[in-house]
Amino acid sequence: MRFYQSMTNQFVFAGVILFILDLWLFPAPKPQLGPVNPARVALQAEALQQLQQAELSDQQIERIKKRELRDELLFVEAVERGVIDQDLVVQRRLIRNMRFMSPERDATDETLLAEAWELRLHLADEVVRRRTVQVMESLIVATQSSFNPSEAELLAEYNNRLSEFEEPERFSFAHVYLRPKTGNKRQERLINAVKVGLKPDEARQNSDVFLAGYRFRNVSLLDISRQFGDQFAIELASSIRGESELLEKWLGPISSVFGQHWVWVEDRSPARVKGFEEVSADLVRDLRKVAEDAAVDDWVDARLDKYEVSL
Repeated sequence: MRFYQSMTNQFVFAGVILFILDLWLFPAPKPQLGPVNPARVALQAEALQQLQQAELSDQQIERIKKRELRDELLFVEAVERGVIDQDLVVQRRLIRNMRFMSPERDATDETLLAEAWELRLHLADEVVRRRTVQVMESLIVATQSSFNPSEAELLAEYNNRLSEFEEPERFSFAHVYLRPKTGNKRQERLINAVKVGLKPDEARQNSDVFLAGYRFRNVSLLDISRQFGDQFAIELASSIRGESELLEKWLGPISSVFGQHWVWVEDRSPARVKGFEEVSADLVRDLRKVAEDAAVDDWVDARLDKYEVSL
């Protein structure tokens, strides 16, 4: 009890109690995170809108903002932890920016880098920001144990994504071609060559020049449409459906935006679904990427508690 009888000790004890109560009742304010940069959000929203050719929903805008907030947290944490200071890519970028700002100065890289840090140029450089976010993501993933999906998980993923592994019917073919204003004699010679069943290399002597070439290997109807136009692809598909014996015979004439074509199908591969073994490596890669993204998101969610967040 002598401890409490001393006036000095009483003051010390009371001070400790008051200090603890102050920390409990009036905690230090959390650092602010956000709001997100509206210009950066607008830029990403515009790019996404152009890609999907439709107005963005409120949910899509919200996801863009949350992604920006996530990246901002990763960047802030990288700066606080000194990760950015050790990045040689960032250092070279800042030195380059300093030399661009003052090309006439004769200063060492060390001097320019020190000035860049002092001017806080790294905070306003989008390239530095993206690079730093990527480095932080890599460091977070590196702290996690390697994810190796089981065969059962791979098979489940394969079955869920079967439609992605569908391979369309493919063709290898040669063709001969006549422009709309080709002379009558050339037309007659080419049509006769086709009628008597000359091989493509022989029949081509009477063909007009086609700049994209005369032979196409292992192409789908979509590939054909991109090269010759929709009309050609539709007419070719109709001709193929009407032929039981398709290979090494002439089909046509088939119209395109370029003129008239006669097609000699050399090979045909039916539509199919890629086998599990063919895509297993891609499945492993994709599932690992999902696991890595989840690890980064979990780390970010845990760190968000130390911030006062504002979207």
